Amino acid sequence: MELGLKGKSALVTGASYGLGYACALSLAEEGADVAISSRYVDKVESVAAQIAATTGSKVVGIAADLTKMDDLEKTAREAQEKLGDIDILIVSTGHPPTHPFSETTDDQWQYGHDLVLRPPIVLTRLLLDSMRKRNYGRIIFIGSIFGIEAEASSVVQSTLRTGLNALAKCIATEVAADGVTVNVICPGYFDTPLVHELAKQFATTHGVSAQEVVNAWKYSAPVKKFGKPEDLGALISFIASPKGEFITGTAITIDGGAVKQY
Repeated sequence: MELGLKGKSALVTGASYGLGYACALSLAEEGADVAISSRYVDKVESVAAQIAATTGSKVVGIAADLTKMDDLEKTAREAQEKLGDIDILIVSTGHPPTHPFSETTDDQWQYGHDLVLRPPIVLTRLLLDSMRKRNYGRIIFIGSIFGIEAEASSVVQSTLRTGLNALAKCIATEVAADGVTVNVICPGYFDTPLVHELAKQFATTHGVSAQEVVNAWKYSAPVKKFGKPEDLGALISFIASPKGEFITGTAITIDGGAVKQY
């Protein structure tokens, strides 16, 4: 299927590996020019060069820590300087602290906010006016199934990802008539380095092996396996394309059937 992404420009954050990388790669494969950001300074340029070489699209790297306001502004500014007007914004951030409510500190709540909620708020504010003026924009936040069904052992994630869903709904309602769509993609467990790192942390806290945790997460969905990052990338590309114009203001799960709501 030709998605019509050639000539479009995208900014994808948290894209040096994992789900953010899969999003950037898929968009570049469809012909979009892509700016990727990552706090890993030594990696973001090499990953950008690798995606460019693989796809033939223009891909540029921006070193930025999205928990810092100056870096958020720098990310939007450099993306526009290098690619021109941004048509597609994909905000993928790291994982906030994983604890139950009784163990979560004020500093962890603050870090979670700075990581999960502030980047989509600020980056959308910085890029939205240009999208509205050109009557085309796709804004996609990478959330979590914990924003659909709360998980007590991850109170910061559950609370703030739920807020991310509300944020997308509010913005989408405001700008729907201007050709701009806003959605949240809520992944379940995917086979990424982050999931395996989180499994180690969870295992240490609960006195079990990391492999036991990985197996429990893998088999928690009816499909009995982890998702593949490229599956999420393909979904992102469709929603970011002109063909996704009637999908807005919603939270879409991609989780192998793990979420029980319908």
